[in-house]
Amino acid sequence: MTVEALSAEVSKVNFDGASAGTATLDVKVAKPDVAKGLVHKYVVMVRQNARRGTASTLTKSEVRGGGRKPFKQKGTGNARAGSTRTPLKPGGGVIFGPKPKDWSIKMNKKERRLAMATAIQSAAAASSMIVVDSLAAAAPKTKAMASALKSWGVAEGEKAYIITKDAPENVTLSTRNMAKVVQTDIKHLNVYDVLNADKVVIEESALAYINDFYGESGAAWA
Repeated sequence: MTVEALSAEVSKVNFDGASAGTATLDVKVAKPDVAKGLVHKYVVMVRQNARRGTASTLTKSEVRGGGRKPFKQKGTGNARAGSTRTPLKPGGGVIFGPKPKDWSIKMNKKERRLAMATAIQSAAAASSMIVVDSLAAAAPKTKAMASALKSWGVAEGEKAYIITKDAPENVTLSTRNMAKVVQTDIKHLNVYDVLNADKVVIEESALAYINDFYGESGAAWA
């Protein structure tokens, strides 16, 4: 796998939205010629593994009833029928219908980690990332969090992905009713949410974890 170390300067703000300088994202990512395909492969795996695979229909033999011949073989003018469970009748069995299935696929662990680091770095490179020094001051109120997001540079109607590290419960309580906001701990990152967000908001302690874990000599590549 062709990889390279890249760093990016990211705007940093305090909880009130005042500028606090910049922070550095320094991770190991896939080179441009393979990056797009690698990240796409990871997104496909995440989305496909989310399929429950519980869709199920009844075949002719599984539909209840229909044991008696519905009408005599000849003389009625109808096509002959031996059961009301036939797939040709309403309420009958289903031909080749779905049955429970495991849709999950696998991907190499280091490939997954490289794809995640590449997705995070692409958000920083596109100026779609904001670093907040701390979320400890968050109140357990949706309105307060909406106001904070606006002060951080997340416009109304934009989708935000908030990444925290050991955040207080107030952060979860204040974001869970926000339709376009997804909040997660650093250890439960989702590559789809990173790519789907208009703005990725990262707590400074979470950014330090990312640099340490996904950096050139980080634990992700051990």
